[in-house]
Amino acid sequence: MEVPVKFTIHKSEKSGEFWFRIVAANGNILANSQQYAQKASAVSAIESIKQHAPGADVVDET
Repeated sequence: MEVPVKFTIHKSEKSGEFWFRIVAANGNILANSQQYAQKASAVSAIESIKQHAPGADVVDET
């Protein structure tokens, strides 16, 4: 079974900071993160999203 989304970690060539994307199974980029000075911080943010997102509320602010 294919995983519906994945996280990809990147390093900025310009700043040397780390950031991640949430990518759909079809390759579409769903979201980009802020930049983090340390790779461990980006990984920690990913783990936090994985832990807390399943029950996240959707708030329509339109």
